[in-house]
Amino acid sequence: MRIRHPLRTSLTACLGLSGLALAAGCSVAPAGATSDSAAIGPVRSGAAAKNFAPFPVAAKWNGVGNVDYRVAVKAKTGANPHRFDVKVAPSLVFWLGCMGAGTAHLTSPAIKLNWAVTCGDGSDPQGLTLRPPPSAQGKTVKVLVTAPAGGRWEIRVDAPASAVA
Repeated sequence: MRIRHPLRTSLTACLGLSGLALAAGCSVAPAGATSDSAAIGPVRSGAAAKNFAPFPVAAKWNGVGNVDYRVAVKAKTGANPHRFDVKVAPSLVFWLGCMGAGTAHLTSPAIKLNWAVTCGDGSDPQGLTLRPPPSAQGKTVKVLVTAPAGGRWEIRVDAPASAVA
């Protein structure tokens, strides 16, 4: 099951309506407007365009079936392929964001994870809820994250609060 962070839909609707209101009031951006103006919006440039913004999902949140989830593997970023350990719980939520062009991948044969997301500006990590096989639960498995050449990835893993020590 793919997950979007909770405010995305309502935020998109609000921004769309705000954009219509702005468009109705002015036809072009004011002279000299280059970033962070009402006419242009925030622009990621310089260091901000190369680094991920603070992770947009709370460290504790309420998920599917009213289950409380907490961070099991803190957010990590990189450009090169990286393997990291995940303790398998009955349910895991993988968050993956990518900057650049192409596709980032997460794989782990032990828990039947094979997932990819399209890269972009890195501002909207995608989420996937996975129910690992019962035989893998309680074990630590390796997960591999990769990004395309020139791209950067960001990964975080959440698990039910009852499974996070």
